[in-house]
Amino acid sequence: MFTQLLPMLAITFTVFVLFFVFMGIGYMVKKKPLKGSCGGVAKLMGDDHCSFCGNDPNKCDSLIAEQQETALKAAQLGKSI
Repeated sequence: MFTQLLPMLAITFTVFVLFFVFMGIGYMVKKKPLKGSCGGVAKLMGDDHCSFCGNDPNKCDSLIAEQQETALKAAQLGKSI
């Protein structure tokens, strides 16, 4: 039984390691912050500006508008994002 479990654990561990390595490489290549809700939690906590958008509230609004436009185009093509 142990002879069947060991290869499966080795393959699973290898896949996880590769996943994190490729995520790290992708982050280093793009040099962008991770996307998320721009100021969502910060606004709930009373912070007026979003650190992801460089403390420019207009940029946050433009990012939200751009995401809505992309979602609308995807909906017109019949795809969900």
